[in-house]
Amino acid sequence: MSNILVQNTNQAQSLVSQRGKKRKYCDGYMKYGFSYVGNEDCPKPQCMVCGEVLSNGSMKPSLLLRHLETKHANYKNKEYSFFKRLVENNKRLNLTSYILSGNKDYENAVEASYHIGKCGKSRTIAENLISPCITEAIRCMLGEEHVRKMTTIPLSNNTISRRIEDMSDDVEMTVIGRIKSSKIFAIQVYESTDVANCAILLAIARYLKDNEVEENLLLCHPLSQRTRGEGILNVVDYFKEEEINWSNCCGLCTDGAKSMLGIYSGLCGLVMKVAPNISWSHCCIHRQSLACKNFPGELKLVLDEAVKVVNFIKSKSTNSRIFKALCEEMMSPHSTVLLHTEVRWLSRGKVLTQLFELRHEVQVFFEDHPFFLASKLQDCNWLQALAYLSDIFQIVNKLNLALQNSSVTIFNVSDKIESMIKKIDFWRSCLENGQPELFKTLHNFLSENKLNLSWEIRKKINEHLNGLKLDFQKYFPELEEEIYWISNPFEEQYVQAAKLSVKEKEKLIELSTDSTLNVNSKDTFLLTFGQTSAENTNGFLTTPFCFFCHLQVLN
Repeated sequence: MSNILVQNTNQAQSLVSQRGKKRKYCDGYMKYGFSYVGNEDCPKPQCMVCGEVLSNGSMKPSLLLRHLETKHANYKNKEYSFFKRLVENNKRLNLTSYILSGNKDYENAVEASYHIGKCGKSRTIAENLISPCITEAIRCMLGEEHVRKMTTIPLSNNTISRRIEDMSDDVEMTVIGRIKSSKIFAIQVYESTDVANCAILLAIARYLKDNEVEENLLLCHPLSQRTRGEGILNVVDYFKEEEINWSNCCGLCTDGAKSMLGIYSGLCGLVMKVAPNISWSHCCIHRQSLACKNFPGELKLVLDEAVKVVNFIKSKSTNSRIFKALCEEMMSPHSTVLLHTEVRWLSRGKVLTQLFELRHEVQVFFEDHPFFLASKLQDCNWLQALAYLSDIFQIVNKLNLALQNSSVTIFNVSDKIESMIKKIDFWRSCLENGQPELFKTLHNFLSENKLNLSWEIRKKINEHLNGLKLDFQKYFPELEEEIYWISNPFEEQYVQAAKLSVKEKEKLIELSTDSTLNVNSKDTFLLTFGQTSAENTNGFLTTPFCFFCHLQVLN
């Protein structure tokens, strides 16, 4: 009887062991945030977020994923490498703590490493400079026991690099979340080449957050080969990857490159295929730069010769050091001339101004270092042209900076350009009457040397100003009267000119007769008052919000 009982028991245990087959750990389970504890024959999954140990029977992808999504939803989008680094850090530091159940010292150490990564310096600075300095300072001030806490802060090059990546991902997800929550947004796309000859694509988004306009850098992506529209669109397809609704994009602002403007293969044409209601605009700062680019042959020659003079001094380190010593000896206001770079639009004015202010020092320098353009510094006409170029570029730079204000709208741009055109006509009339006082550098030079503006230079300046006016009118055509109701909905002529539906026109008439809103609009910025405009970055307005949304805000 006992033998039969033992035999039946063995059979039952055998059946149980067959039914309860032990599950093995797979390295792929790390992407669900699970490592394991115990032996390899009967491992138990352990969550790397909270440290909870589950049964061997839970070693299934579906169960592990359910644990991650239900208990740690914030980490469900983390990649395999994130959890792998967490395991390696724990092993390296001999820690058994985890993100949620970890000890306070480790959490503080991790937080400290994020603060150091946020400083924006080289990734090696933490390990090579910050850590040794802080360690010695703590040893001197607080003692050896506090030094041991300092050594727990992960500051290696790779760790700081990961911290930067984590913070970058967090910022990116925050911006994307705000764009998704905004009913409407606009983007500015700009392609440029840096000093390393690498083509960079920048995309900046402007959207509504808590009924206020906000802008952030959304994308900075290198373009590996050609910068055609297809390649740029493949990068902008990033919007689709992040599930950003293209139909909510009301405006696209770009520069004037062919890869941006092409109807069929350019960025504009390709974007309009996925967002047909989008409105395109040309960057106003880029247009201003194009308008100021043309010069009459004589003035262009003076500009080129001035750049060559600067390059002769700056191209050789010996010349730069000698010229610096000369400036210090002569107690000059500057110690060197500035190098001109074509890609920097504001550099011309600064280069020419500083060269003109150091003209005496440059003349002395050329006495010992002969240069074929040295005689130009004794030519009164050449110096008058240089002084004028210095003045006009300072004025252009001032206009350029005024257009970069993030609160500038298309109406402000139109006003500033109109003002510039009228001032150009005024300058021309003043020069014809022999009154160059408006050009400060030129006027001071003529006064110091008791000279009158030569007829040749006056003719060149008049020709340049006339061409500048035409270029401004070309690149900045007058705005249509039908959109002025956005900036001034209380003016009768703008209300009548507005092209709106019958119901929208009725609402606009009702709004235009509201005296309370009329008073408030005089003290409130346009975007804050009406929130009727969708702007791109750096003051480039792309298109107005729909009028219905405007009425919802005000009502």
